[in-house]
Amino acid sequence: MKTTVLFYPLLLTAFLTSCKPAQNQGQQTEPQEFPTLVLNPQQTTLSVEYPATLQGEQTVEIRSKVDGYVEQVYVNEGTHVRKGQPLFKIDANSYQQDVNSRQAAVLAAEANLETATIQTQRTKVLVDRKIVNSFELTSAKNVERVKRAELNQAKADLSAAKSKLAYTNIVSPIDGVVGSLPYKIGSLVSSNSETALSTVANTKQIYAYFSLSQQQLATFLNKYDGQQVKDKFKHMPEVSLTLADGSTYPVKGKIETLSGVLNANTGAANFKAVFPNKESKLWSGASAVLSIPTALNDAVMIPKSATFELQGKHFVFKVDGRNTVHNTAVELMDAVTEKDYVVTNGVKSGDRIVTEGLENLKDGMKIKAVQSSSK
Repeated sequence: MKTTVLFYPLLLTAFLTSCKPAQNQGQQTEPQEFPTLVLNPQQTTLSVEYPATLQGEQTVEIRSKVDGYVEQVYVNEGTHVRKGQPLFKIDANSYQQDVNSRQAAVLAAEANLETATIQTQRTKVLVDRKIVNSFELTSAKNVERVKRAELNQAKADLSAAKSKLAYTNIVSPIDGVVGSLPYKIGSLVSSNSETALSTVANTKQIYAYFSLSQQQLATFLNKYDGQQVKDKFKHMPEVSLTLADGSTYPVKGKIETLSGVLNANTGAANFKAVFPNKESKLWSGASAVLSIPTALNDAVMIPKSATFELQGKHFVFKVDGRNTVHNTAVELMDAVTEKDYVVTNGVKSGDRIVTEGLENLKDGMKIKAVQSSSK
């Protein structure tokens, strides 16, 4: 009897022990909660961003037309100059000597012409008196023509010498701002130097150049009313610039022109937006980001946190009617907000997606969907 009494407690203990793992296993198969969002169309205004290069209204390279040493530099980098204001002085000694020599040659040619003219007049008198024949007069006239041609050549040489002398004084061709000054006093420069003496940029207006691909061009233009491109420009919104330091330029600009020819190398169309620059805060040659506001009436927007990137593509986890998640590729617009993307393909209005905890999900995994608090 003792043996039988002891046997039942052992069986009961073994039974209870075997039941515990089964309970734990049931708890582990319970679906995990994940925040989800049902997508609905929204009205929003987004900014499409394009890299832009800034250029002054007019930018002129300053180059020396003569060879010589830099004798004077009259300006500093960033100096505002007026048209005709002196910028550089090239050593002019040799050019002044050449002018003096050419002036002497003109005087000599004038004297020779005067002598030839007198000789022609004397010969004509002798021919009229029939003292000499007409051949002598013809010869005298030919000598006079030669001397007149020599005088004209001497004057032309003098004019060229004076031009070269004038080129030693380099002045600004436009109103603007002086660029970098790679050559200092004493530097040897020539008309064939690869590097310009400087640049002068008229930056009262700044042109921001940006490009759209051939595929983007039609979509972009079709957003705006107008039969011709020039009419569409009138309906385009004002655009803004984000500078290299992350700041936003306070004055809005306007898109004004589109190049009539696509770039042969890239197939892109080049646009030009114009920005006033009265305070000279924009610099010619700088880079920036141009933002174009775009109004959307039925935008399908998803949180950035709901996406992940793989091999250059964006994906979301879409939840089906059985609460199973599916790894789904999506196509996004270039336009974004601070927190959201705009979807053009992959998911649609009415679809449910997971918004958080994507690193814990796998394709085909069953979850417990709860409403996200992020929207």
